[in-house]
Amino acid sequence: MDFTEELAVLATTGKLGALSYGATLPGLAAAHGAPVTGGRVYEQSRWPRWFRYGSVQLVVCRCRRLDSMIIPAWHEELELPGPRPGDLRTVDSRVTESELTAALVRAGCRWETVEYENLTDQRSLQTGPDDDVRVSFTFVSRESYDSPLLEDWILDKVNLWGLSHGECPEPDRP
Repeated sequence: MDFTEELAVLATTGKLGALSYGATLPGLAAAHGAPVTGGRVYEQSRWPRWFRYGSVQLVVCRCRRLDSMIIPAWHEELELPGPRPGDLRTVDSRVTESELTAALVRAGCRWETVEYENLTDQRSLQTGPDDDVRVSFTFVSRESYDSPLLEDWILDKVNLWGLSHGECPEPDRP
């Protein structure tokens, strides 16, 4: 399965392997090995914290559940979790909007296009694989600020987040 097809699966299921909204940190470690710890999201709070598997950045709340995920596709080449714990695999992240929309159509996935009034060189395709889960694919119209406009916009980043977690019910623990 190529990266574009994996993104279509993410759009329809909210999952990239074991990585999904609400997945537990111990469950992720069992599936993908121990993640790299990135530190606090907010300097003044112990939680949430950053973790990552290769290029995939995770925000984990204090009850040790995945709260959001970011895939920085602008890097052009990404390291994603592999099939076995601790494995990473490299993929080409250069995906155009027409390639992704074709993959979404093949997967039977519906999406909404979100355009930004103050960011005319950017737009997102957003899916709702579950009532409380959203996946967003942000595309840009040029590869850099001084590059010419692209005919087919290019994927810049992928976000996954949930709507239902709210205030973390778990007490803070080390």
